[in-house]
Amino acid sequence: MKACKNLDYSDNYINCEIKTAEPYFPEVRYWERKNQDENIKVQFCGKGRGRINGVFQCHNGEMSCYDPES
Repeated sequence: MKACKNLDYSDNYINCEIKTAEPYFPEVRYWERKNQDENIKVQFCGKGRGRINGVFQCHNGEMSCYDPES
């Protein structure tokens, strides 16, 4: 499973904390966005798609803009 090279892991996001999908997918990083009463798992796309409400779409090629890291 390869991450899309357009994923943005910069620390510019408010109320977000970087996490990993351990123990089964320790190589998969995502943002946990604190939203009122719940935490939402999201990704941020640096290619202009913005916030993606999910974790694995940018790691398994589901997104039409998927461009795997080399």
